[in-house]
Amino acid sequence: MHTKFDRSLIHHAERIRQTRRQFFGRSATGVGAAALTSLLGRDAAASGEGLPGFPNHVARAKRVIYLMQTGGPSHLDLFDYKPDLFGRQGQNIPESVRAGVRLSTMTGSYKEYPVLAPLRPFRQNPVSGMWLSDLVSHTRDISDRICLINSMNTEAVNHAPGVTFFLTGHQLPGRPSMGAWMSYGLGSASEDLPAFVVMLSRDRENSCGQLFYDYYWGSGFIPGKYQGVNFRSQGDPVLFLSDPKGLSREMKKGLIDDIAALNREHEETIGDPEIATRIAQYEMAYRMQTSVPELTDLSDEPQHILDLYGPDVQRPGSFARNCLLARRLAERGVQFIQLMHAGWDQHNNIPTQLEVQCRDTDQPSAGLVRDLEQRGLLEDTLVIWGG
Repeated sequence: MHTKFDRSLIHHAERIRQTRRQFFGRSATGVGAAALTSLLGRDAAASGEGLPGFPNHVARAKRVIYLMQTGGPSHLDLFDYKPDLFGRQGQNIPESVRAGVRLSTMTGSYKEYPVLAPLRPFRQNPVSGMWLSDLVSHTRDISDRICLINSMNTEAVNHAPGVTFFLTGHQLPGRPSMGAWMSYGLGSASEDLPAFVVMLSRDRENSCGQLFYDYYWGSGFIPGKYQGVNFRSQGDPVLFLSDPKGLSREMKKGLIDDIAALNREHEETIGDPEIATRIAQYEMAYRMQTSVPELTDLSDEPQHILDLYGPDVQRPGSFARNCLLARRLAERGVQFIQLMHAGWDQHNNIPTQLEVQCRDTDQPSAGLVRDLEQRGLLEDTLVIWGG
């Protein structure tokens, strides 16, 4: 006796079979979206990129430019005016002040903790009333346009955990970064550029060995398509953006379409959300072949705009140039732009290196605010400076 099997049933079983990892990868995003939507309101049922019904209020800001100073800018030397410190120079910090303060291994064995006065004089902006150091004189000039928050706090005493906490809300890697959450919740306002772009720079003397970990702009447990895209300062801004020699743009488009078709068939079979990420990355890379060269060509910027950002603006990879590119990205619909500048790691070299860092960042930061303001973009752009 022979039994006939319906091979289509076997094929169907193969298509729906999932590993434990695939199940959680496929369902996590949907569960998270459903939970967030329920918090935002039951009437949120619109379709499209980004979470339906999010945000649930009229948001003033349309984009964020985050000028992240990795390490630890000395707030007492720059922004936090404590005039009594000048009169207490050299005195030991009382135990009542130090009680319960967590110290790193570098300072935990010290027998004395003398008070140090700020390195440079502080002066008051007559409009805002803020007192800021001469080291950040350009920022002081625009202090009537900023809000200075002195109440920030962290439990981290080392750089990498502190930066990770600042950007992801947790000291340990593995959580989505701030820009990834925004990309996940709001989608993208640009068809030709990513929703979340990252640019990196170091102080001009490369005085610090701090590393830029990709989880600073990673997507954590949400799909990889929401992670930041790192624009490089050398070669192609994005890896493999240029076509190989002999490959026309039409051939490239056909190749991407064929790969996307194979990936979609594979995605239907195993249900891995990272396949959708790869499809989106291929398609975005193709569109960026036109948009990115136009973005990074500064020949259309007049000299008075370049002067706003300072003498380093023409140097690829500088913080000044990245600030100008941030403005150009904002104009083109990128919603989260994260600049990271390394080197704020002064210890016994603070008298010399703090001034170097401020020369790198003060004028470009203020110039960016002025440039956004004169174009009407500052009204709906949240600019954050901190580290």
